[in-house]
Amino acid sequence: MSGQLPAPGDLDRKQFVGDADVLAALGVTVEELADPDVRSLVIRHEHPEFEDALKNRLDEIDVGDGPMNPRLHLAMHEIVATQLWDDSPPEVWETAVRLLDAGYERHEILHMLSRPVTDQVWGALHDEQPYDRERHVAALRALPGSWEQERVSRTSTKRHNDAHKQARRDARAARRRNRRPS
Repeated sequence: MSGQLPAPGDLDRKQFVGDADVLAALGVTVEELADPDVRSLVIRHEHPEFEDALKNRLDEIDVGDGPMNPRLHLAMHEIVATQLWDDSPPEVWETAVRLLDAGYERHEILHMLSRPVTDQVWGALHDEQPYDRERHVAALRALPGSWEQERVSRTSTKRHNDAHKQARRDARAARRRNRRPS
């Protein structure tokens, strides 16, 4: 798929669900992605670091952007894959095509598409709100701007936290150097 922008057709949408290299490595056809269990298997193989975390019964791992729950991450991928496969809502695929046209890579697009899903799941679980299609579609239409804005915020927060951690390490090292022998 890399290098080729899919036309917004049914087969292209379904091919977008699974990474072509992973499908080939697993010997899975696009048609087999109709089975949610097969989609789950493909998604797990696209994320070996999360698969390893689950095998080791880890509730959190850090892959560079801060701590992340591997089960939740994979679940969000599965929800987006199901939305794409079922073309429901169709705006998910429309957004994916628009983001591909803008030059984003497939996997980052899947992460972008999962952000509005995460908001919907949070609203349902935390605030006991029903699914809000209008809000979901509005969040999809706000991509990639909302994603880029969040990325800048995450990056500056990470730089701030890293600087704070380094300052604490430096202060500890200075205290150790200044200790007098007993």
